[in-house]
Amino acid sequence: MFFHIFNHLHQLGKQVILTADRAPVEMQGIEQRLLSRFKWGLSADLQTPGLETRIAILEKKIYNEGIQLPKEVVEYLAYSITSNVRELEGALISLLAQSSLNKKTITLELAKQMIDKFVKSTAREVSIDYIQKVVCDYFDLNIDLMKSKTRKREVVQARQIAMYFAKCMTKSSLATIGMHCGGKDHATVLHACRTVNNLMDTDKRFKAY
Repeated sequence: MFFHIFNHLHQLGKQVILTADRAPVEMQGIEQRLLSRFKWGLSADLQTPGLETRIAILEKKIYNEGIQLPKEVVEYLAYSITSNVRELEGALISLLAQSSLNKKTITLELAKQMIDKFVKSTAREVSIDYIQKVVCDYFDLNIDLMKSKTRKREVVQARQIAMYFAKCMTKSSLATIGMHCGGKDHATVLHACRTVNNLMDTDKRFKAY
C-alpha cells in the first residue's frame, strides 16, 4: 500500500519527507523496491543542535514571548542543556516560572540554581562546548581566540587544557575534539594531552590550574 502511495505522490511531483534512525542503506526488513526509492532522494544526517544553534533557539523563543533575558543567562542555559530542544525549552520555561512565582529577577545565579535542580535527577553529559567555556572563563579568554590559529603561549595552553578535559570527560573522538578546537587534527589533540599530563607532573602552578 505504501509503495503505491509513494509512487502516486512522486508522479504528481509532491515532496515526501521520511525520518528514520538510520540511513536507507542500513535498513532491514523493508522491501527492496521501497528502499531503492528511498535512495532516490536526499539523505540528511540530523545531529543534536550545536551551541550556536541552541543559543539561537533560545533567543527566538524569548523574542516570541516578548521578554528579555541577560545574555549570560541565555548562554548558560545553552551551555548546560545539550540533550535536545524540548529539554532546552523546558529549562527556559522553568526559569521563567521560578522568576514569576518567587518574584525574583532573572540573574545568572538564579539560572544556576534552577539548572542544578532541573538536571539533578539525570546524568548530565559534559559537552566540549561547556568545557571550552569553563576553561576560557578561568583564563579570561575569548572563546573565538582559543579556536583561532594564534600561537600565543597563554592561548595555546588554554586550548591544550580544553582538549585534555574533552578527551577525559566526553566520549568524543580525537578528530571531533580537534574540530571543535579550531580545526586541529587528532595528532594535535594527542600531543596536547601528553603535554598537559607532563606539565601536571612537573609544574605545580599548572597542576593547580
